[in-house]
Amino acid sequence: MSVPSTLVKCLYLFFDLPHMAEAPGASQTQTPELPQADRRALLQKVFAQILVKLCSFVSPAEELAQKDDLQLLFSAITSWCPPHNLPWRKSAGQVLTTISRHGLSVNVIKYIHEKECLATCIQNMQQSDDLSPLEIVEMFAGLSCFLKDSSDVSQTLLDDFRMCQGYTFLCDLMLSDASDHLWRDGSQTGRSHHWSPLPPARPVLPQPSGKGHTVRNLQSFSVLQNAFLRAKTSRLTGTLLDAIGNIYAADHANYFILEAQHTLSQFADKVAKLPDAQTKYFDLLEFVVFSLNYVPCKELFSVSVLLKGSTSYTCSITATRTLLKLSRHDAVFSDVLREVGLLEVLVNLLHKYAALLKDPATQQQTQSQNNEQGDCKNSSVAEEQKQLAWLVMETLTVLLQGSNTNAGLFREFGGARCVHNIVKYDQCREHALMIIQQLVLSSSGDDDMGTLLGLMHSASSTELQLKTDILQTLLAVLRESHRTRTVFRKVGGFVYVTSLLVAMERSLCQPPCHGWERANQNQVFELLHTVFCTLTAAMRYEPANSHFFRTEIQYEKLADAVRLLGCFSEAKKVGVRGVFPSNAQPFLRLLEDDGAGGGTGDNICPTLKHCSKLFIYLHKMATDSFDSRAEQVPPCLTHETSLPSPWGTPALARKRHGYQGTSGPPAGVRALTDLNMKLQLANSSSSSDSVVIHPGAGLAMLDLLASVSSDSQPEHALDLQLAVANILQLLVHSERNQQILCEAGLHSRLLQRCSLALGDEEHPLHPPLQRMFERLASQALQPMALREFLRLGNPLNCGAWDKKLLKQYRVHKPSSLSYDAEMRNSMTISMEGCFGPDTVFPAAGEDNSQYRISRSLVRSAEGSTVPLTRVKCLVSMTTPHDIRLHGSAVTPAFGSLTPRWRALGFQKSLCYFLLIL
Repeated sequence: MSVPSTLVKCLYLFFDLPHMAEAPGASQTQTPELPQADRRALLQKVFAQILVKLCSFVSPAEELAQKDDLQLLFSAITSWCPPHNLPWRKSAGQVLTTISRHGLSVNVIKYIHEKECLATCIQNMQQSDDLSPLEIVEMFAGLSCFLKDSSDVSQTLLDDFRMCQGYTFLCDLMLSDASDHLWRDGSQTGRSHHWSPLPPARPVLPQPSGKGHTVRNLQSFSVLQNAFLRAKTSRLTGTLLDAIGNIYAADHANYFILEAQHTLSQFADKVAKLPDAQTKYFDLLEFVVFSLNYVPCKELFSVSVLLKGSTSYTCSITATRTLLKLSRHDAVFSDVLREVGLLEVLVNLLHKYAALLKDPATQQQTQSQNNEQGDCKNSSVAEEQKQLAWLVMETLTVLLQGSNTNAGLFREFGGARCVHNIVKYDQCREHALMIIQQLVLSSSGDDDMGTLLGLMHSASSTELQLKTDILQTLLAVLRESHRTRTVFRKVGGFVYVTSLLVAMERSLCQPPCHGWERANQNQVFELLHTVFCTLTAAMRYEPANSHFFRTEIQYEKLADAVRLLGCFSEAKKVGVRGVFPSNAQPFLRLLEDDGAGGGTGDNICPTLKHCSKLFIYLHKMATDSFDSRAEQVPPCLTHETSLPSPWGTPALARKRHGYQGTSGPPAGVRALTDLNMKLQLANSSSSSDSVVIHPGAGLAMLDLLASVSSDSQPEHALDLQLAVANILQLLVHSERNQQILCEAGLHSRLLQRCSLALGDEEHPLHPPLQRMFERLASQALQPMALREFLRLGNPLNCGAWDKKLLKQYRVHKPSSLSYDAEMRNSMTISMEGCFGPDTVFPAAGEDNSQYRISRSLVRSAEGSTVPLTRVKCLVSMTTPHDIRLHGSAVTPAFGSLTPRWRALGFQKSLCYFLLIL
């Protein structure tokens, strides 16, 4: 039973064995014996195996305690020995580790406690000057394993280690940078510790998993904490944070067990001075939130203090980036960050950046960076300042989103005024507008929208990008909120936005003039597109806004503002055309290719390209299709349409003797007409997809139709007019659109702007315009509009009844056309509408019950005859359509006329037919 004791004593004596040098020439001898060094190594290996095997049981350990030889092992593992005897010290460590796993009984622990073996070990490591740092680390690693195993049996040895200042020595050893992995196992020793108080933020506490991963020795963990607070090198602090992170990740309960230590909150002040450890520190903070699903209020308060006093842009950037991630993770952090004071801290950082932007030195530095002449160090600092400001503004945007409380505090801290002031700076405009967008969406955002509109209005006319960015911000909020659309009207948003068009007068002239020479045309059209998008979005689902724009702003003024951009002429009525449409038809698919400049080619002059884009914007405004992602628009057909009619109107197929054609013979026009008819039939099923929402925009298109002109390319100008006319014609395909456009007065506007084209059947615009009028007339028509339509071209000299006498004409009785010959010879009419011998009013003493009419109606016709197409159109308008579709005839619009006017209309129509026959 004394074998283990004897072997331990021998092991202790072997520490002093002399060095075994190899004899010269020993390798040439033919003796079968091994060299002395190898024989000693073999002896050490066999000796260690025997002793380890013996100590795998409890009885050998108790025998060592009884023989008082166990303390020799503790002395052996912490004593110095010559380098050639180091294997014997390792063997002693193996034996001691085996005893800790298999032989720790109550008697053995009692012996170690009474003999103060642990104190001896600590004393040997502290007082020895011959031990290297690496040797001390190895010794402590073996001792820590022994303590870890003993903690499963008793707490006595851990208390002895604490009493002999073992934790203090361990902390000092770490600070000496002697080890990187010494303490990884030490924090998981000791008995299970009681749970720390659970904060209200987490309702469920994770259960410890055990299995050697749960923290049980808080004293050991405090060594890591104290070492970090006392560390002076970034390498050591980074290693310590890695170790703490491993402990947190080993078991999710470890963080809550150690919460009373306030580890991360105490580290915050230290981290500000350690650049290399900042990323790891905030990674730990993110781990607590994302992996543990816990709100670390104390740690966030420490971060608030850190940001408030930090002078390092790198540290502030890292901290703010983490706050941004947290605020995006869960909406609860909008309230948490406000309560811990981070909202105020972020606003203060925003104020600091605004002050830097106003500093002339900063502006000069920015200009030098743009010119690539700035100093590298200054450029780096400026870049960090900008990056920090961006992160701060992004975080503020998330905190303000959906939180009226945060928005109110943001205004109290002066953030709203500050962010409005920095919108003018290009480097931060996008992020500043993101904050303003959330302020406008809040419950008290009326002033913010008004301030933003005022800033846009006060900017110079050439600051196109600033105005575009502001409008895009407004566009985003108008699409999202009903309240903001109402506020937009109340703060004068329609006036502000429409004034942008007025301020862009002559911006599309060719060549550019009036200060627009240096303006980027792409930016000009981007702004124009955004203007129309904003106006359309502001009226979406808002009848009050639509009414306000229609009555106060007025689409006629909108058309005038567009006309003043410079690409349209001043003409307001369609004039005589002396050219044919071109064979190329560049505007055939005007709406389909709107992203490519209206489908125009390179051979089209810029003026017509600009006009085509503006027509596209107006069409999208009329149909409210700016936001339609899957918009399916049929090709824009020229010359002919898909609207049904009793007779075709091959006006363009006939030879036109009155034209001075420049683009080809009439045969070419016939071919184009046939092609358009085929395309039209192929797409007639989808031509009614567009729904008119704002008919005033369609009327504006018609107003601008007459203003399309080009001295260099008149045939292409006609192509564009035909394309626009066919677009309008497609809009009146559905009955709903007909009703809306009739209520808006499209038929009257047709007669006002396009009377020449409607009256001349040889005009290129005649077919689409007349078909459009025919379709509108089948829906609703006023007597005055019908009269003007029938008088187009002054057939039968009926033009004597000019607009000055329309009111007088209204009071005529049907019997006024039936007079005897004598009275008829004495009746004359003044073309000027003046009283005299030819007046239509009765002379003094005449019977007032009868009226006089013009002699021009009873003498031979001096004007042209009634065009055949007009007669066909008249018959078509009075003929019910869609009988098979609706099951019964739809009463024509003339059914709403009184019997008196129906009789008059029938009489005049009968007169037209008699004259034609």
